[in-house]
Amino acid sequence: MSAAPGAGGAEQAAGAQPGCGAPAGGVAMTASASGEAVIEGHVTRGGTPPPAGYARLLNDGGEFVAEVPLGEDGGFRFFAAPGTWIVRVLAPGGVNTDTTVTADYGHRTAVEVSI
Repeated sequence: MSAAPGAGGAEQAAGAQPGCGAPAGGVAMTASASGEAVIEGHVTRGGTPPPAGYARLLNDGGEFVAEVPLGEDGGFRFFAAPGTWIVRVLAPGGVNTDTTVTADYGHRTAVEVSI
């Protein structure tokens, strides 16, 4: 059961979509994140970010690890362990697209997804 806003319950973060507590686009980068394995990118449809959607991070066995709502610019970001990952984009209209990426410490892996 959820509490009404202002009744002591957690209010939804600005930019977050209903059903997901993660910040839209993923956690912000900090100066101390330079040694992390980062997977980040953007999702576009005809050159424009979709109005809604999610990016999911799955391990190389296809198991769910994390999910973030897409940012207003279609952006997403995950901090991951080194290895092979699957980024799954879910967007309106039944879109479900997978992209396999490799992450390593100290690197940003860029993923551009056109749906």
